[in-house]
Amino acid sequence: MLTVSEAIRQRRSIRSFRSDPIPDEIVLEILEAARLAPSGSNRQPWRFIVVTDGEERAKLRQLCWDQAFIEEAPVVIICCADLTAYTQASRKKRTQEFLEYGVIKTLSGRFADPAVRAALAAAPDPDLQTFTTPAVANAYIAIEHMVLTATALGLGTCWVGALGNPEEIKALFDIPETTLVVAVLPVGYPAVIPPPRPRISIEEILLRPLAVPSK
Repeated sequence: MLTVSEAIRQRRSIRSFRSDPIPDEIVLEILEAARLAPSGSNRQPWRFIVVTDGEERAKLRQLCWDQAFIEEAPVVIICCADLTAYTQASRKKRTQEFLEYGVIKTLSGRFADPAVRAALAAAPDPDLQTFTTPAVANAYIAIEHMVLTATALGLGTCWVGALGNPEEIKALFDIPETTLVVAVLPVGYPAVIPPPRPRISIEEILLRPLAVPSK
C-alpha cells in the first residue's frame, strides 16, 4: 500500500476503467477512510450511497452529462452532505462530546468561555440551508480521504462535480430533502492512467513569500 505522500503524487483523474469488480472489503476500507475524516466541531455531515448495479450506473451516467466512465466504473459512490448534522440536537450532542473526550481542556479564546459555548449550543435552529457551505466543505474532506485511499490501494477515481440536476439524483435514490448531493465518485481499476497535469508553483500559491530564517 502506498504512503500518503506517494498516493498524493500518483493520484490521477481516471476516466477509463476496467470491468474488474472491487471486493467488498476494499470498498469498506475506502468508506472507513471517509468515516475517520476530520470535520468542524466533529459534525461528520458526510453521507454516501454505493452504487454497483449496472442499470443504476447507466442512469447516473445520463444524469451526469452522459460521461461514459461513470457507467464504466464498477463502483460509483454518491457523496452527500447531511444538513441535519447542524441542528440544535446535533450541536448539543457534540458539546457533550467536548466534555467526555477532554476537548474542553484544549480550547482557547472565546470558545474556552462556558457561557459562549452554552449560548452556541442553545441557539435555535435557523434555516438549515444556512449551513450548506460548511456541510459541503466538510464532506469534501471525507471525499478526498476516499480518493487518496483508493489510490493507495491501486484503484482509480475521478471526482465528478458535473451532476446535471442534483435533484434528479436525489429523486432516483430517495435521498432526503435535507441532504445535498455534492459529488459523484467513480471507483475502479484504471484502464488508462494519464500523465500528471501541470501544477502551479509554490510561489504562486503563497499570498506572501515564505519567510526563511537566515543562517
